[in-house]
Amino acid sequence: MLSIALTGGIGCGKSASTQLFYQLASKPTSLCKLEIIDADIIARHLLSGSLDENYSQSLSYSALKEVQQLFGSEIFDNKGYLQRDKLRSLIFSSKEKKDQLESLLHPLVYQAIFSQMSEIIARNNLPDNNKPCDIVIVAIPLLFETLDQAIIAKHFDRVLLIDVPTEIQVERSSQRDNNSAEQIRSIINNQIDRQTRLKQADDIIDNSGTHTDLYEKIDELWQAYCHLAKQ
Repeated sequence: MLSIALTGGIGCGKSASTQLFYQLASKPTSLCKLEIIDADIIARHLLSGSLDENYSQSLSYSALKEVQQLFGSEIFDNKGYLQRDKLRSLIFSSKEKKDQLESLLHPLVYQAIFSQMSEIIARNNLPDNNKPCDIVIVAIPLLFETLDQAIIAKHFDRVLLIDVPTEIQVERSSQRDNNSAEQIRSIINNQIDRQTRLKQADDIIDNSGTHTDLYEKIDELWQAYCHLAKQ
């Protein structure tokens, strides 16, 4: 099984790229079967549900409980659900609180990612099994910020970077999220710099053009990945 970490800065088109990989893999003519793991979806799931309803052994309960201990019960409603707008305001107002939240969530997110990858490998190794997955793509926005090179190399065969110049990041993110250019630049400045990403990636897709341009580049790379997976 070929394992790929897909990453990129804010506004670079990571979600659009994973969707295109999924579309290509879903075609009847596709040579490979694909599974996608998304770190953002896992992080949202970790903070979903209620403190009053989650099983105490679950990762979600652990995350919510630690958020409560870190930031207080006032960011939860009277039914135990996290009020995300209050948490968002809290971490945007304090870099220290943002760092605390990330230090809490990142290990739990990676625990879930590597657990899912292990489950996929186990299914592939079942006897008389028609290998349900040839390629797994794991979308991790803060890959280089949160994992060192040794761990990345241990778990992933390739690192794919979706890249655009900074000005395009600001323009697209401002339009998408309705945030100011200053807010977007602040987020970019708190992420690893673009040149470091470019040096550390195995594969790079320049997403400066149109959606059609992106599709063509993803299609070409998908065929190359399928070739690698079948070797």
